[in-house]
Amino acid sequence: MNFLLIIKEYGLWAVFIGTFFEGEFVLITAGILAGEGMLNPAGVWVSAFLGAWTGHVFWFLMGRMLGARRILPKLKKYENQVAEVNRIILNHPKTAIFSLQYLYGMRVVGAVGFGITDLSFVKFLFYEAINCMIWAVMVLSAGWIMGETFVHIFRGWLRWVWIGLSLLLFVLFFHHLKVILQSKTGSNNYSGD
Repeated sequence: MNFLLIIKEYGLWAVFIGTFFEGEFVLITAGILAGEGMLNPAGVWVSAFLGAWTGHVFWFLMGRMLGARRILPKLKKYENQVAEVNRIILNHPKTAIFSLQYLYGMRVVGAVGFGITDLSFVKFLFYEAINCMIWAVMVLSAGWIMGETFVHIFRGWLRWVWIGLSLLLFVLFFHHLKVILQSKTGSNNYSGD
């Protein structure tokens, strides 16, 4: 899919919709176009921030509405572990929210996960708004500064490095969480499934 043509054609609406779902590549492309004077950088930033934030709020609400009925019953045998994860997120909401923003492919899943917890909707709205503002500035700046070069690198090896590092961080996070849960619940037979 050629994001460059789509963003040239639909402008800030394409940025908003692209950032609603994940969106790094869309925002990098918009940053390139803003750097070339084809899009207003402030408009790109606002569209990206609002798109990402709206998307996260939507997925959070999906987790909140569907979690109790469809997801939590399937995790019944891990009730103690789920309660401990809930406690950790409630004690460290900023860290949890900010961490998932930068793991490639994890933002939608993370937002649904936060919706399943007892995290306050107002807290989520606030921290996620700040998070999305920072994310939009960082990714837009990368596209603006590195331009077309970044697109070619990101399509190649850098994309795989980013995905690999994200997976590694994800595995390490859950391994660390598993160790914490085992120590808190006194259970040594938690399989992590």
